[in-house]
Amino acid sequence: MLKTIRPEMIAIQSRFFEALDILIASQECGGLQTFCKKHDLNRVKYSNIRTEMRNPDMAKPTNYKVIDLDALAHLCKDYKISSEWLLLGKGTMFKK
Repeated sequence: MLKTIRPEMIAIQSRFFEALDILIASQECGGLQTFCKKHDLNRVKYSNIRTEMRNPDMAKPTNYKVIDLDALAHLCKDYKISSEWLLLGKGTMFKK
């Protein structure tokens, strides 16, 4: 059976990479490789997901790649990203 990624997960992944890109631009995080290495995440997987998110035409229907739940937790814990914004799209990106 072919699995599909629900629109809600696509939105969460989009916000995840939006926040990560802002953290990288502001030099709070060294980059995707730094984030993945620090949290023992597969950099190649995250790089591929990011590329597919930026270029949806490249995504193959059989690809079922989603970010790990613990990556969301690390983003919230280490960089003060609002979990409500990250998961639900409500409020501001950063915790007050």
